[in-house]
Amino acid sequence: MSSSESSSSTLSSSEFTRRSFLFTLANLAALTAAGFSTAEAADAPASAPPANAGAGATPEPKPAPSGLTFGPSKPFSFKSLIARAEEMAKAPYQGPPSPVPDAIAQIDYDAAGKINFNPEDALWGKTGSVYPITFRPLGKYFKQSVAMHVVEGERAREIEYRPDYFTMPADSPLRQVPVGQSGIAGFWVQRSRRVGDWHASEPWATFQGASYFRAISRQGQVGMSARGIAVNTGMPQGEEFPDFRAFWFEPSLNEGDPVVVYALLDGPSISGAYRFELRFDGDTEMVIDAHLFIRKTIDQLGIAPLTSMFWYSETPNSHLRGWRPEVHDSDTLAVWRSDNTHLVRPLANPPALAYSAFIDTAPRGFGLLQRDRNPSHYLDGVGYEKRPSVWVEPLSIGKDKADWGSGSVTLIEIPTNDETFDNIVAFWQPKGPALAGNSYQFKYRLYWTEHEPFFPHGALAQAVALRAGPGGNFGGSRPANTVKLVIEWESPLFQQHQPKEADFSVTSSAGKVDNIVVDWVAGTPRWRTEFDLFVDVDTPVELNGVLRIQGEAVSETWLYQFHRQSFAGFMA
Repeated sequence: MSSSESSSSTLSSSEFTRRSFLFTLANLAALTAAGFSTAEAADAPASAPPANAGAGATPEPKPAPSGLTFGPSKPFSFKSLIARAEEMAKAPYQGPPSPVPDAIAQIDYDAAGKINFNPEDALWGKTGSVYPITFRPLGKYFKQSVAMHVVEGERAREIEYRPDYFTMPADSPLRQVPVGQSGIAGFWVQRSRRVGDWHASEPWATFQGASYFRAISRQGQVGMSARGIAVNTGMPQGEEFPDFRAFWFEPSLNEGDPVVVYALLDGPSISGAYRFELRFDGDTEMVIDAHLFIRKTIDQLGIAPLTSMFWYSETPNSHLRGWRPEVHDSDTLAVWRSDNTHLVRPLANPPALAYSAFIDTAPRGFGLLQRDRNPSHYLDGVGYEKRPSVWVEPLSIGKDKADWGSGSVTLIEIPTNDETFDNIVAFWQPKGPALAGNSYQFKYRLYWTEHEPFFPHGALAQAVALRAGPGGNFGGSRPANTVKLVIEWESPLFQQHQPKEADFSVTSSAGKVDNIVVDWVAGTPRWRTEFDLFVDVDTPVELNGVLRIQGEAVSETWLYQFHRQSFAGFMA
């Protein structure tokens, strides 16, 4: 990263305090992705035995040069962490430590803004890894404390909590955390200490709240979240939110080297051991190796879950809209199937909870994307045009290991009337329930970037907008129960062809498609495909379309779940 990149992300002290809280609040938003209240999200259960449980006498802690205090050195390896998670799944679930919950519940927006981690106490703030790690306090929405450890070869030491890690008012509720318990709820991975002033820059990766984590792309902003696991999202029995109960950190000696983080996950129905390799070069990449153990049968297990916010775009919906043209962290689900087909599905804010499953075996990848990067489409300082896209790439475990097997890329869309909480969830769902006693291993890479990786731009056009208007033709009668849908396409292929050479084939699961047109989008290099859709039922209608030239597909396969209620204003 250049010094100019570093300076572009530098914040004033007042901005940094506010941004710190917004990072934290955004993790809360992710917790409500299934439509639960903030109280339910904040109280999402998880547990793990304390890192020192069953240990012998603990010697007096010694202050580290960084200012942190460490416990005794103990053997550690990923293999032993996997074994620990497996044993936990065989035992009854135990709730997590939540020190003085009534006091911690008082740490709201104002109180949280007055609590700041002391950079002098950062892990590797002066020596060791080039990427300092700072810690986040407990608060109203993050009541469970999380154990933190530093790995030294084949051993690890726990970071022992002290209130003076944080600067805070004398009457801060965080000061009521009892001796021997922790006031730490999460951590941030900071910019390189060798480039610029990392104290005043935003972190490039954050972990806080249940199993949620986020990262930035070259645009320098966080947006949507990922998480370790999803359990029964949107299901009638209610979603379960397992927690990362403890983390272990290995140093990164040079820029570009991975920061290795191990995590122990636990919840009422599942436990797991994770290994993260975090890399940052402007964009962020994460290689994740997850070993999962089922304590109680899970009807819907979500692997590599992504969570985002979609209020509205240029496409109509039946909900309230604000003054800005568009408001969303992501606008598109993309899927790269095992047969090399690229699917694209514009996101929607549906009239009711919507569920879509894209069945496959051994998928090549999927992701939630922010394709619209035009600032004039958002018209505010929030910077939605800078939000990262996140792509999931399944990885092989080894020569003798199977791929991700059969299942589906699952998309859940939850109705919303504002941008406060996330309402979009996408994940890989293995076929069938995850039975108690079963175990799984999944390995994958997450790309936090601006655009979809691996897309064949020279061969396929991308759908970049979906607009709507009254059905029929101008100057003529408007047919009843008919809407005109217009898809905008973008591709370098269009420089070599004319729209009259192409045709657009589209099918619908109900109703009737008619009046198909392919033409230029005036004043732009884009093409548009438009068609009339007659629908007289309120049940969802699945649409499927492909752009072809001389019979050969020249676009990704466009999919859409049409809800008549969202387009009623355009229907005669």
